[in-house]
Amino acid sequence: MQRNVKLVALVATAFAAALPAAPALAKSHRVNMKVTKAYPQQGTKLHAIFRGTPFGRCEMRGTLVIPKSIQTWTCKGGSFRVTATGTSGASNDAKGTWVMSKGKGKYKGISGKGTFSGKLSTGVFTYKGKARY
Repeated sequence: MQRNVKLVALVATAFAAALPAAPALAKSHRVNMKVTKAYPQQGTKLHAIFRGTPFGRCEMRGTLVIPKSIQTWTCKGGSFRVTATGTSGASNDAKGTWVMSKGKGKYKGISGKGTFSGKLSTGVFTYKGKARY
């Protein structure tokens, strides 16, 4: 009887080890990212370096067709898409909303949304909101 119990325990342990690990539950993060280096816009092409929380340093490349930009942010551990829609004013100010999607690597399954604001002339923008990954 005791031998059967040990055998069942051994088989159960081996079976559990063969199962894929359960994915970690997504956590909510406050987003506060700011452009620290803006490259000159070339036609519709965008390029900038962002820094802040929760992603640290990220390189952004994208396309702007007013009023919408589609950006790919590459950060340590993966990348994701940011789609931003905005307006600009007479003083060269721009503001709007953004959503995150299509994460890869560490950011697989990312979702998020928030607001952005900045100056078109300098290319310096701040993105604030929430992300879940």
